[in-house]
Amino acid sequence: MSLFEILNAPQVGWDDKVPVGLFIGNEYVASEGNEKIDTFNPATGEKLTSFYAAGVNDVDKAVKAARKCYKTVWSKTSAEDRGKLLYRLGELIEKNRHKLAALETLDSGKPYHSNAQGDLDQIIQLTRYFAGGADKYTKGQTVPLKHEKYALTFKVPYGVVGQVIPWNYPLAMASWKIQGCLAAGNTIVIKPAENTSLSLLYMAQLFTEAGFPSGVLNVVPGLGSVAGAALANHPDVDKIAFTGSTAVGQKIMQIAAQSNLKDVTLECGGKSPAVVFDDADLDNSVEWIAGGILYNSGQNCTANSRIYVQETIYDEFLKKFKSHIQSEWRFGTRLDPFDKECTLGPVISEVQYKKIRAYVDHGVNEEKLNIITLGDFPANSKGYFIPPIFFTDVPQISKLNKEEIFGPVAVISKFKDYDEAIELANDTAYGLASAVFTENIRLANRFVRDINAGTVWVNSSNDEEISVPFGGFKSSGIGRELGESGVTAYCQTKAAHFNISDY
Repeated sequence: MSLFEILNAPQVGWDDKVPVGLFIGNEYVASEGNEKIDTFNPATGEKLTSFYAAGVNDVDKAVKAARKCYKTVWSKTSAEDRGKLLYRLGELIEKNRHKLAALETLDSGKPYHSNAQGDLDQIIQLTRYFAGGADKYTKGQTVPLKHEKYALTFKVPYGVVGQVIPWNYPLAMASWKIQGCLAAGNTIVIKPAENTSLSLLYMAQLFTEAGFPSGVLNVVPGLGSVAGAALANHPDVDKIAFTGSTAVGQKIMQIAAQSNLKDVTLECGGKSPAVVFDDADLDNSVEWIAGGILYNSGQNCTANSRIYVQETIYDEFLKKFKSHIQSEWRFGTRLDPFDKECTLGPVISEVQYKKIRAYVDHGVNEEKLNIITLGDFPANSKGYFIPPIFFTDVPQISKLNKEEIFGPVAVISKFKDYDEAIELANDTAYGLASAVFTENIRLANRFVRDINAGTVWVNSSNDEEISVPFGGFKSSGIGRELGESGVTAYCQTKAAHFNISDY
């Protein structure tokens, strides 16, 4: 079936075309050089369509549109009015949720019912949250200094913000950045990932429909090495926010520093541990940990890809873990992410598929590790489906224990006591997220204190809340998103000193 045949299916209710132009100044336009990028359906390997790819000059046009809007209109728009516009946007996203979810499924392979719809739930929620925060999280302070002097602080927007988002959560990661940034009063030039640009291109027109001025949001899909680098390097971009791999985040930071020393927010890679103590509720642990590694086909920076289980319950955990995954996580009989039976979709691309297979082959052939494959690689599919794969009794020095695989693959190891557990959990270059399972509240609090990670889940995993700040330690990034931080990350602090003494 073609892209448009799928989108015209009764459950989607599609009645318009998918835009494929750059979105600059509230208009869809071709790129200056007419270059295009093909995008593919990961479930079939078939081409969906092509969209225009921004070059350096296109990025410059988008930045100029954003700057003009900021200077003439947006910087003079009150926080209350920004909130009203965001609230209208939330209503439009809810109205178009099935179309947006369908595009996410087609372009990224997310299961439509169990994954893409959940992403839209969060996006609608956070849009309304930031709408309400626009006139609350941008407040300054009065600082009384002495009888004849006081000071005021102001949270002011940066101006023009560049944003670069990944392919694993195309709309959700874009919304984490866009809505908070607009609430703070900035204008935006955003680059979606080159293999998942369709949903954000479609959603861009909803900003116009909501009443946002021309130039507030500009979308420039393109290659990271071209459009992304141009955005990070642009001298008239005041801040850059990036989500993606640590290696690319380091390049973004370097370019930003060398251009105009622009501020950066980076949410990068992870190798998150899940630690199960012997007093844990095993059924609860198994369910959350399986979801933590298999949701979105393991393509999560926070995926609990290192699982540590206390040795006294190790065998029982493995038995329950395998049984749960075999009963709950499946491709579906038709290998179709729109199928209600599908809870595990394909990985994003052939490149990612080969990368994950290479890690698996390394574990089997080079390190001779014990492997558990819970399912088959589909024999008659051109899609990029990978079944749940786990390596057991994995030594800490293993490559699979150190590097981010970014797929439905995890390592499982034993530990003796708390001291060994926390040492193993912290033995990583990353520090994005972690999870601990125990019924001992003292032990849980101790773990929260000692773990080196920006997020700690106690008796759950990967259940983000839009009102709670999110970000990483160490090589997992700089800065925080969501919650109040989702707005203040896009504000600078200005101080004014008032001398009221008599001369």
